[in-house]
This record gives sequence, structure tokens and C-alpha cells, in this order.
Amino acid sequence: MTRVSVCVVVKDRRELMLRCLDAVLAQAPAPDEVVVVDNGSTDGTYEALLDRAAAEPRLRVVQDRGSLGAIRNRAAREATGDVVAFTDSDCRPRPGWLAAGLAALAAGVPVDGPAAGDAPWVAGEPLAVVQGRTVPEHEPTVPFSATQDLPGFTGLFEACNVFYRRAPLLAGGGFDAAVGFFGEDTAAGWGVLRAGGHAGFAPDAVVEHVVTTPGFGWHLRRTAGYANWPALLAAFPEQRRLLWHRVFLRRRSAETDLLLAGLVVGAATATRQPLLGAAVAGAAALPFGRRHRPRGRSRRALTEAAAGAAFDLAISVALLRGSVRHRTPVL
Repeated sequence: MTRVSVCVVVKDRRELMLRCLDAVLAQAPAPDEVVVVDNGSTDGTYEALLDRAAAEPRLRVVQDRGSLGAIRNRAAREATGDVVAFTDSDCRPRPGWLAAGLAALAAGVPVDGPAAGDAPWVAGEPLAVVQGRTVPEHEPTVPFSATQDLPGFTGLFEACNVFYRRAPLLAGGGFDAAVGFFGEDTAAGWGVLRAGGHAGFAPDAVVEHVVTTPGFGWHLRRTAGYANWPALLAAFPEQRRLLWHRVFLRRRSAETDLLLAGLVVGAATATRQPLLGAAVAGAAALPFGRRHRPRGRSRRALTEAAAGAAFDLAISVALLRGSVRHRTPVL
């Protein structure tokens, strides 16, 4: 019989962690164990978990400190299950989450597309990794809210909702402990694919992700994490299948890069031919300007348009920085 471990990592989210734990323990069928690794909480999370563990034999709590990837790896090593299901402390699995994920893992059909993997697959063969569906716990109503909305397979293997066979996960190298918070889970999935495993998607394995309102500054600071993309591509060049034309992170990134290139070329040309330089810069700015044009004349519309433009520019700067550092172009 397959033994199942649910793994959660946490830092300073006492109430959210306890809410997540309640939802995990209420799953039917129930997990054989729940492993929670606390990454040095100072808000009472660790102590509250120890109290719960004293009354709940399925719960094991350990404390460790390190990068997010290192802490997720600690959880996978601590787990004793043949299958490890990951969710995050700011998520709440819906009833049936675990059952749906396990069913897809046992005899699911692998996804087709860029992240499907290259190894042959036989009908009925178990999958090595399955991504579930993640939805906001409610519709965001405040500008610059933060949540996760993953309605389909992304190929990024977000650890807020993913199921692994433990042996292939560890054999594939696990989570990237070096890149920090951004992309450590993506590396785990691609390590499994590289080793010959297949990936699937379970639409009925749903977790609800909390919605917070940290403000635009928080989002802008997090763009620094995009510098990790070139590091991930250097380790897993096969991920280029996910990129737009295998170079650009996505189409909107290409539009931003075109703007920046047009400004540079236009400025250089303008020293000799001002009109031509202005025309070059203007033409290059058209796609970016069309994407970020204000959706009205209100102050809110203008602010949101400016913030969106600043956000995309910051992402391009981070990608350029990472591309130079890791000598792997992702634009």
C-alpha cells in the first residue's frame, strides 16, 4: 500500500499554518503523516505546532533554517511516504484535494506540451509528478493584491500544490537550495522530468491561496527574483521550451525589451538624425504603450497603468542582470 506524506514549510504564519493543518488533517483518505518544517518562526508558530503534535500522532514538526529550497528538501527527507504532497502554509486544501492528486499520480495521463518530458510513456503507467489547481480564496478587489491563480498546468511545478513520488524527487536533485525563493520548486520538477519521469495535472486537486494586500512596493521588490530565471535555464536548458520563441520569458517581456532597445538605438541615431531617432524610438514603444495604456482617465486608472509599466521594466532589468551573471540569455 502506498504511504502518503503531506509536507508544509512555514515561517511566521501561525494562524494561517494552523488553518492549513486543519484542512490537511481533514482529508479523506487521510495522509499517513504530515511533516511541517518551521524555518525559524518568531511569532509562536513553532510552539503552536508542537502543541498540536502532542495530540496528533500523524503530525511531525521539525525546525530548521535555510533557503526555501533547503527547507523544502528537509521536508522531503524527513517524510517517510512513497508519495509526498506539498502545499504551503498560506494555502487551504479543499476536501478531496489529496484523493484527486493521488488518483492522477497513480494512473494519470501525462500533460502534452513543452513541459511533457521526452521519455516514452505506457498507458496506465504511474506519473512521477502531478500539479494541482490553485485558486484565490476569494476574488481580489484591491489593487496590487497578492495571491496565486493557477487554473492549469504551468510547467513550473509550484510547490503550493504539487504531488511527487518521493524517490524520483530526491534522485532528481530536489528543490534548488541556491536560488532563493523564486524557482526553487521549478527546479525540482524539471529534475524529475530529466530523469525520465512524466508530469500530469489534476484539476480536482484544489487548494485555495490566501489573498493579501501588500501594496505595489512589495510586488516591485519581488521582481528581483526574476534574476533567478537564467540560473534555472543554465541548469535546465530544456526549460527553454516554456519561453516565448525560446529566448523571451513571455511576449510582454519581448515588448518591454523592444522598448528599451528602441530607446537606446533611437538615442544613438538622434545625434545624427533627430527625426529618424525619434521615429525609431516611437515605433519600438508602440507595443509596450498599447499594453500599458490607461483604461480610463481616473487617477486610479493612471496609477495602475504606470505601476504595470514600472513592474514590467523592473522584470526586464532583473532578467538582464541574471542573464549577464549566469551567461544564459533570458530576456
